Amino acid sequence: VRHSEPNAGTGDPTDGRKEYEWESKYPKQAKIEIRLEAIYLFVIFLLSNLTIVAIWIGWVCNWLSLAPEQATTFKRFTYYAAAGMLGGVTFGIKYFYRVVARGYWHQDRRIWRLMSPFLSMTIALIVGLMLDASMIASTPPSSGPAILAIGFLSGYFADQAVAKMYEIAEVIFGKSAATKASDGK
Repeated sequence: VRHSEPNAGTGDPTDGRKEYEWESKYPKQAKIEIRLEAIYLFVIFLLSNLTIVAIWIGWVCNWLSLAPEQATTFKRFTYYAAAGMLGGVTFGIKYFYRVVARGYWHQDRRIWRLMSPFLSMTIALIVGLMLDASMIASTPPSSGPAILAIGFLSGYFADQAVAKMYEIAEVIFGKSAATKASDGK
C-alpha cells in the first residue's frame, strides 16, 4: 500500500510493509541526514521549552536586570515567541516522522524543515503584538498559560495565521492594484 501523500491519516501503521520487514529502505547517506535533522528538531524542541521555563522562573529577566514593568512586557512577548517556536517545531516533528516513515523524505524540503520553527516563532510574536494592539478582534490574554497557548497555536498553524494576517493587511492597507485587477476579471 503506497500512501498518496505524507499527511494522510495514520490508519495504516504498516506503512505498506510486510510483517518483520524492519530494515530501512533509505540509503546510508540519507539515514545520516535524517538523523541530523531529527537531532536538530529535538534541540529546537528543547530550547523552546527551556526558554519558556527560564522566563517563567525569572532567570532571564533577572539576568537582564529588567525593571518590573519591563519584565512583564518582556515575559509576555517572549512567551509568544518561544511558544510559537514550540508549536512550529511540534508541527515539524509530526511532518518529519510522517515523511520519513512513508518514504517521502527528500533533501529538497530541508530548508523548509529547518526554517519553519523560526517562521512560526515570528508569526506567533506578531500575532501576540496584534492581539495586544487590538488589531485582531479578541481580548488580549492576561495569563501566562493563555499567552503560551495562543503562541503555540499560532506557531503550529503558522500557515493559517499568515492567511489571517493577509486579510488584516488588506483592511489596513487596502488591496493592491494587481489584486483589484484580478478581482475584476
